[in-house]
Amino acid sequence: MDENKDGGVKKPFYENIASRRKRSDKPSREGSRPRTRTGTGTGANASENRARDGAKGEGRPRFEGQRPRDGDRAQRSAPGRSHDDRPGHRDAARADSRDKPRAPRKTFMAPRELEPVFKKLLPETRSLLDAFPEIVQSVMPLDSKKLQQLPGEIRELSHSLTDERGDRRVGYMNEPSVIGAYVRYYMWWNLVRLTRVLSGLPLVLNDGDAAVDLGSGPLTLPIALWMSRPELRDRKLTWYCVDISQGALAAGEELFLSLAARTGNEPWKIVRIKGECGVSLRRRVSFVASANMFNELFWDNPAPLEQQVKHHASELVSYAESDASILIVEPGVPRAGRFISLMRDALIRSDFSVSTPCPHELSCPFPGLRTGKWCHFVFDTTDAPTKLHKLSEDAGLAKDRAALSFVFAERKALARSTDGDGEGDDAVALPDGASVAQPSAGGTSSVSSVGKAAAGGAVDSLSMVTRMAGLFPDLRVRITSDTIKLPDYYIGRYGCSELGMVMLMGTYGAADYLKGCHSGSLVEVPMPDRKRAERDQKTGAIIIRLQ
Repeated sequence: MDENKDGGVKKPFYENIASRRKRSDKPSREGSRPRTRTGTGTGANASENRARDGAKGEGRPRFEGQRPRDGDRAQRSAPGRSHDDRPGHRDAARADSRDKPRAPRKTFMAPRELEPVFKKLLPETRSLLDAFPEIVQSVMPLDSKKLQQLPGEIRELSHSLTDERGDRRVGYMNEPSVIGAYVRYYMWWNLVRLTRVLSGLPLVLNDGDAAVDLGSGPLTLPIALWMSRPELRDRKLTWYCVDISQGALAAGEELFLSLAARTGNEPWKIVRIKGECGVSLRRRVSFVASANMFNELFWDNPAPLEQQVKHHASELVSYAESDASILIVEPGVPRAGRFISLMRDALIRSDFSVSTPCPHELSCPFPGLRTGKWCHFVFDTTDAPTKLHKLSEDAGLAKDRAALSFVFAERKALARSTDGDGEGDDAVALPDGASVAQPSAGGTSSVSSVGKAAAGGAVDSLSMVTRMAGLFPDLRVRITSDTIKLPDYYIGRYGCSELGMVMLMGTYGAADYLKGCHSGSLVEVPMPDRKRAERDQKTGAIIIRLQ
């Protein structure tokens, strides 16, 4: 070995490095963690590994901008790091953060839900729908051979009602084979649709009231009302059932009487009238109804649909009493949706108020134009009678969903205004049940001036609160579409509101909520800012994000 200047033996450079690594006179920092390395071993191998690590770590210069290595991070703080951000202090801070309670995660608050279009059926209603083939068989019996031929007859009737409707005879419902297939298939499906709507319809009928069913056929609508609204069965009602097919009316009356006998109630009075919409009745009625009739009138009529609606609306209004209600139900197809939208506007102009499904009486955002959307509602038919699904499959007309368009309107009550003649005292309600009598025009009040001032201040405060609440109302939205998958895992659904067409959309919990909603659901959401509203690029609908 070489000698150094002092006469001693000069050691190799790596032994000097290793000896510097072994020095322990350097004070350790309080709170610092001991530095450990994996795979260093023990004994002689450990010394060699530590020497090698020292050569790789502390013996190598670190350039400006180079990331600190593990050894550097363990021994000294990086430039710009605060004193409390050193490793020991970081561990203490993490321990403190684990001890502190975390803020609760914000959960999705579902909007308030109001009456839907399709209300859940009563168990008795489901039972009557399941038993409908037995009721039909008791009135219109068929042998086993005719029952086997029934699916084929249903297919032929389907063609005559759709692609071959131009060759169909006007009085086709008078033929026994046709009426049998119609009642066992189409009427059964119509009962499934109508019971869903009638179950939640805000319809009020009292003893002695009369109703008219235009295009009644085999009395589908009165039978559906009997099935779905048991509270109306004991009312003394008279039904004027109007149709051009006397055979269908006769069969329908027998079905209705059999149904009433099954439930054990006295049946409503049925008056069969052979004729078309517009035929005169003995009296005005409290309820004007029509289901699946107008589509057979306007489908092949060359007159503009707006002209037809104006004519039919005047006929419906002519039947109605001053406090009557009107229900029109049609298939959920675009042209029928257009007819319903026009009929809605005509009824509003005739002093009727739309109760459902519209959440407002402004311009219809789903008018059913050729380039736009139409108002219709769809429900899943999974819970429809099993035998009906089997019959539909045998006829090649399986259904997993059912759709319809409808409008229900009531006559507006006449507004009663006071003349201000000053007769009598008006009591003004105050908080905590107190009240103050307001003086009449020519009289005096027994309330002192202090009481008057207090009463006036309380009334002003209440009116101010009422006015302020009216400035921030919620928006009612009737959901009209299926779920729509949007970018970034968002889910959307179109709806009808007083602002026009809107799109409710959201992600995570809001997306799950929208998936669980149904067509026809009515919800209340915060009113969006109309001036800065976000718009859907495809339809122009106002976007409302559920938070």
